[in-house]
Amino acid sequence: MTIAMAMMHGCTGRSTAVSLPFDQIAEGDLAFRCGRGVMSRAVTAAEGDGIYSHIGLLFKEGDKWVVVHAVPGEKESTEDFDRVKAESTDVFFCSERAKRGCLVHTGLRDSAAVASMKAAALRMARDSVRFDHDYNLEDSTAVYCTELVWRLYRAAGIDLAEGRSRNVHLLHIDGECLLPEHLLNYSNNERYYQF
Repeated sequence: MTIAMAMMHGCTGRSTAVSLPFDQIAEGDLAFRCGRGVMSRAVTAAEGDGIYSHIGLLFKEGDKWVVVHAVPGEKESTEDFDRVKAESTDVFFCSERAKRGCLVHTGLRDSAAVASMKAAALRMARDSVRFDHDYNLEDSTAVYCTELVWRLYRAAGIDLAEGRSRNVHLLHIDGECLLPEHLLNYSNNERYYQF
C-alpha cells in the first residue's frame, strides 16, 4: 500500500517507506526533510552545510497523518503551478524526495491554537495557495515552505524563527530568507525521531 500510494503521488516504485512513530506525533509537529535535488543542495549550502532543506506541518485528517507544505518542483500531472499541499507522510518522506528527515515537537499544547493552525493550513492547501518563487517574506499571497510554517505558528503567538533569518544569494533566491535551520533551532523544540 505504501509503495502504491507513493507511486500515485509522484514517487516511483523504487521508493521505500519510512516507519514513523505515529503514536508519538502531535498535531502541529514539524516535519523536516533533506531532498535530493539541486534546490535542496542550494538550501543546505545557504544554511552553511545545513541538515534539512524542507519543512512542513503534521496534522491528522480522518485516520491518516498528512504533511502540509509549500514545495517547488513537485507538481502533479494535472497541476500547472507549484502550491501548498497536504500530502501523506508516505509521499512527503518517500525515498525519492527525502534522503533524511526528522520530526519535532515545538511544545505547543494549546488545543485551540492547534485547531486554528490546522484549519488555516488545510484551507491554504485546499485553496492551492501558490509557492513563492521570489522568497519574499513581505508578500503573504504566496509562501515558501519555511514561511508557511513560520506564519502559521506566528498567528498562534509563537515565533519559531526567534528573529533569525539570513541574506541569501543563491540560484534565484536573492534577499532575506527564513531557512529550515532557523525553525529547527527554535528553543522549545524536541527532536523525537530522525532517519
